[in-house]
Amino acid sequence: MLRNTLFLAAALSNVVQVVAQAHGEDAQGTDMGPVGFLWPEDRPWEGSEDNKGPCGSNSAISNRTEFPIVGGSVALSIADDAWNVVFRIAYDDNPTSQSEFQPLITSDIPEIEAGHQCYRVPTNGISNSIAEGTNATIQMEYWSNDSGTDESFYACADITLVSTRNFDIQIPCFNVTSSEFEAPSSTPSNAPVAEPSETVVVVVADDGLTGGEKAGIAVGSILGAALIVGVAVFFAFRKKTTTQDAETAPNTSEIKGAPSISSQ
Repeated sequence: MLRNTLFLAAALSNVVQVVAQAHGEDAQGTDMGPVGFLWPEDRPWEGSEDNKGPCGSNSAISNRTEFPIVGGSVALSIADDAWNVVFRIAYDDNPTSQSEFQPLITSDIPEIEAGHQCYRVPTNGISNSIAEGTNATIQMEYWSNDSGTDESFYACADITLVSTRNFDIQIPCFNVTSSEFEAPSSTPSNAPVAEPSETVVVVVADDGLTGGEKAGIAVGSILGAALIVGVAVFFAFRKKTTTQDAETAPNTSEIKGAPSISSQ
């Protein structure tokens, strides 16, 4: 249980670190637009181009991510709230026009909040006629507010389609919003503070012992304390009994006929 708790705490700590360091208002306008691909990897961001279709970038295709024909997902890094998010795909080495793209996820996403979101591609999202090894480009189009103006934005991720049996990448698919990591309020509580109890509690450190071992230590401690008390009572009672016997015993010098013993 302790090991699992520490693992969960470490996992949550890593998620907090990713959100705090890689994304948010500081990243927007320097490394990314309001929304970018976390996976698959997107083309380099260009602030002067991110409002232009079809891909919001003038950069040439420099790398491709392997993407499963069945069971794929897209993960987003969201620096600012956005809405009307649409995903499309073009089966081409380098699509340059909007007409080359077709829907990938048929249901539009009405609104997303800053943080991370993951969306699974439906089984029928990739055409059955597409062969393994085909190059493609996933397009994301969305709306967000930039400097007080609502605008449409574009981003693209270039992929190579592979069969599920040949896909062994762990997709970073998780959903978390930045508001979930806001610091808790430091307002002091008005709840009454309980007075400390005088009850003696045996505390056993959690060093990997099982519940039975901990219970055995606790019981042994209690029995040991009881034994010490018992021995102390026994000797105290014995001493008292010896004193009483001495006080009630007759003086031998006063017994009739007893010889008098003088010191040498």
